[in-house]
Amino acid sequence: MSTSPFTISQQEAPTGILRVTLAGDFDVSVGPALSRALADAARRPGVTHVVVDLEQTRFIDSHAVAGLVAGYEAATAAQRQFTVVNGHGTVQEVLDITGLSEVLCR
Repeated sequence: MSTSPFTISQQEAPTGILRVTLAGDFDVSVGPALSRALADAARRPGVTHVVVDLEQTRFIDSHAVAGLVAGYEAATAAQRQFTVVNGHGTVQEVLDITGLSEVLCR
């Protein structure tokens, strides 16, 4: 389990795009918080598209993957777009291996 700090920050554009930036390590210790944050973002009034930016994300495990899926499912249920961008290194490899890059990274 990681002891590295993490942050989940949000920036909403007037166009209805909500950018959620993940920074740090996302593992079992932060899985539930990530799931809640992304599902809440997808349901926020006025949001039409959630963009999850992984540029500053160093690590994700299966709990983080589950959080991304929870956000995607909430967005789909709310008829909103959900996209993951800027994955790199092992973070992108996890998305590729799980097949999620085909669904989430457009």
